Amino acid sequence: MPVPLHPNSPPESALPLAGGDISDAALERVMREVPRGALALSGLTVGLLLLAWFLMYAYVFLPRGSVG
Repeated sequence: MPVPLHPNSPPESALPLAGGDISDAALERVMREVPRGALALSGLTVGLLLLAWFLMYAYVFLPRGSVG
């Protein structure tokens, strides 16, 4: 029998996914929601990165003028 990580932690049988008894509907719902959130997070991150690059270009490089 495995030793719990914390003495007050619930037994493995009390954990929701311990026995693998998850319904197909619940699994389908989770698999619909998780990729959508990951896509939103990555889109927001890329958008902020592009905005930061544009602001740096506009306020740092353009005011210095052309090189040469």
